[in-house]
Amino acid sequence: MSSTHSKFDARPKFQGFDKDCFQFFRDLSKHNNKDWFDKNRRRYEMKILGTFRGLLESLRSFVLSLNPDFEVAGKTNGNFSRINRDVRFSKDKSPYHANFYCYFFNKKLKRQDDGRLYVGLSGEHVTVGFSIYAGKSQGGSLAQVFKPRLERDHAFLGHYLKKRAIAKNYDPYWYRSEKRDWVQINGIPENLVEWQRAGGIVIRKIFSPGFKTLGSPVFLKEIQSTFTDLYPLYLFTSVRSDDWPGLLKKYS
Repeated sequence: MSSTHSKFDARPKFQGFDKDCFQFFRDLSKHNNKDWFDKNRRRYEMKILGTFRGLLESLRSFVLSLNPDFEVAGKTNGNFSRINRDVRFSKDKSPYHANFYCYFFNKKLKRQDDGRLYVGLSGEHVTVGFSIYAGKSQGGSLAQVFKPRLERDHAFLGHYLKKRAIAKNYDPYWYRSEKRDWVQINGIPENLVEWQRAGGIVIRKIFSPGFKTLGSPVFLKEIQSTFTDLYPLYLFTSVRSDDWPGLLKKYS
């Protein structure tokens, strides 16, 4: 049985991201080793896993109202990221990620192959947003849905970005490949050619630990508002049905 299920079956409700959530990752960044983590595993289970499981439970009905095909089972490598790093091919041998994420994506696909709404936590901030990346296969939404749809319907994307003032209200960035390396570029692609070159796109809001509602259940409303704002982007980039314009009417 997954450790994310064994100790949190009481279905807790989200109470916000308090100062102890941030402090855990600050401490982990300074002591990223197995001995420290084993000694602080209870902190991780209570402050990180417990908080995120409460977040998922509190968001469940809302995200299913956006899309009944969204994943909500609460599994690691599904809704939840892994705390353990894969260090086999990395120069950095730190065993743990100093962050944690909750994702919502099409449960019929692998997470890396679909666009996703997400909430992330690190020692510095909470991020809430949308991301899409080129998956490991050519069957991912970026290649199969977004890029072809750009050719046919790029006017919608420009209208959406302008109407929602994405460049002003969010912290966007994207990736492109240069000489086999991924290069991060702040902002949004400036034209159709750059959108087509993008191998990854992230549009997010950043909330510092001092944000007024971050440590209370009220922050849930901020997440829901952001997800509602960005869900049309998910529809455009990832929903494979030809009826995506009809699905967008609710968010126009």
